[in-house]
Amino acid sequence: MNTDLISVRTLLCCLAFFFAGIVDSITGGGGLITIPTMLAVGIPVRFITGTNQCSAWIGTGVAAYKYMRSGNIHLKSALITLPFAVTGAYLGARLNLILPVRYLRIFMLVTVPVIAAFIFANKNLGDTDHIDEKSRVSIFLWSAVIGLLLGGYQGFYGPGAGLFFMLAYAVFLKLNLVKATGNTRFVIAISSIISVSTYAWSGAVIWSLAAAATIFNIAGSYLGAALAIKKGAEIIRPIMVCVVALLLVKLVFDIV
Repeated sequence: MNTDLISVRTLLCCLAFFFAGIVDSITGGGGLITIPTMLAVGIPVRFITGTNQCSAWIGTGVAAYKYMRSGNIHLKSALITLPFAVTGAYLGARLNLILPVRYLRIFMLVTVPVIAAFIFANKNLGDTDHIDEKSRVSIFLWSAVIGLLLGGYQGFYGPGAGLFFMLAYAVFLKLNLVKATGNTRFVIAISSIISVSTYAWSGAVIWSLAAAATIFNIAGSYLGAALAIKKGAEIIRPIMVCVVALLLVKLVFDIV
């Protein structure tokens, strides 16, 4: 009976990581699927974050590789963002030790509906690519700001960070949604190396689950990246709206 229960838990988690891989590689926000699923099936809380990150990391790399192979990463801005994102993540994690996360959740509860309204109001957001109209200085400054602020958010709190990276690339650097997502996958895949390594050596990972979930997540990530590259904004925008809705639900539950 216990073996059957373990198998059902593993299967449910693996399915969650498959769908999370699809969502992550299209807009980001896969953790909004995997973490509640792991909680629901009874995975001990102390193992959830580490298992989640270690299970999704390779899938993120696969998606980034597919975007790069198809020419859908603006490498210059992504490489500028990377060191600032790593720095921001470190500072955000340190800040988390000082300030209560509750205040950020309340702030996000006000901000997320505004982001949703912005997405609905700008129906042509990210349809075309205009980053070539930006100066080198502008590209550097915006890439640095995106990395530092959103890397800080990822380190301090985390949920929806991939979505916010993608939106920031589309709004401030004028990348189309496919390239904005490609940049996001590239930055997150590389900047996560430190946190994944930390969890891997800390004993906070259920490796039997992570190994199985990784395979499903790779499949989902590959499929999601292929869909985003083929369909573009047509598929990215509705998934983006769904992720914003899931994030809003999570914020409400966390605060309540």
